[in-house]
Amino acid sequence: MLIFMPLLAALYSAAGVILNKIALSYQNVGHRQFLVFLFFALFVLSAILYPFLGEIDPRAFTPEYLFLLFLIIIIASIYNVLFYHALEKEKIIEWQLIIMLTPLTTILIASIFLRAERNLGVFLAGIVASTVLFASHLNRHHLSFDVFQKGLLLYLILYPLEAILIKELLCLYSPLALYMIRTLGVFIVLFLWYFLLAPYIKGEPKLTFANWRAKNYKLCLLIALLAVLQMIFTYYGYIHFGVVFTTIVLTVGPILTYIADVIILKERFKKRMVLATAVILACVAYANIIVGS
Repeated sequence: MLIFMPLLAALYSAAGVILNKIALSYQNVGHRQFLVFLFFALFVLSAILYPFLGEIDPRAFTPEYLFLLFLIIIIASIYNVLFYHALEKEKIIEWQLIIMLTPLTTILIASIFLRAERNLGVFLAGIVASTVLFASHLNRHHLSFDVFQKGLLLYLILYPLEAILIKELLCLYSPLALYMIRTLGVFIVLFLWYFLLAPYIKGEPKLTFANWRAKNYKLCLLIALLAVLQMIFTYYGYIHFGVVFTTIVLTVGPILTYIADVIILKERFKKRMVLATAVILACVAYANIIVGS
């Protein structure tokens, strides 16, 4: 039954992407307001479940592990801004094309820190997938990544780093407890940045929810519920199957996302993007076979 946890996480992830896109691009809630409210809702929902599923080892409060937690919060804050801002501005096909590389970058980065997980076949799959990704963005022999896509390339590095750190802390926290503290930390960072610092440092307008309606709050709460379930199942996957295997199983998510994108959002695909998607999925499947053998 445990094997279904990462699979359920992939299902919730696909549903979450479509709902996130609806909130950000169709309801135009604004990625800044969305992120602040979302992480507040994630913390509240996690806190409600904490008495039933939460557990923290006292060693978690030692300086070494507190520093790891601090790194996780900072990394998560940065990559979530990159992730959601790009989702707001890009078509799902182009956004997902880069996000699909996450399993391969996770395997490659994990192999740097974990000798036991080094694998030449997986490394070659990562090189092929990366080459195809860059080729799909060639425009008259020049690379054409917009600013949001460049942000996603940074996401591909930050997400695996966080996954490795989370794996280290899950020996001291239950999945729900770690997720609750992580979401609280990210909420505090985003609140301080968007409400207090960004208006003065970057000249951004002050954050307001004046244009939000009841439907926006309801959709965001549904997204938060799916995200809590997704991440709890993902963390349990890290514990029982490891970071690499769990992340590879999560690639079922992009396939489901594409299907939902065509049916629900009716986005039009470029032929080269579809071809690149097929090749990258083949590389991910190959990496899955190599890791599982």
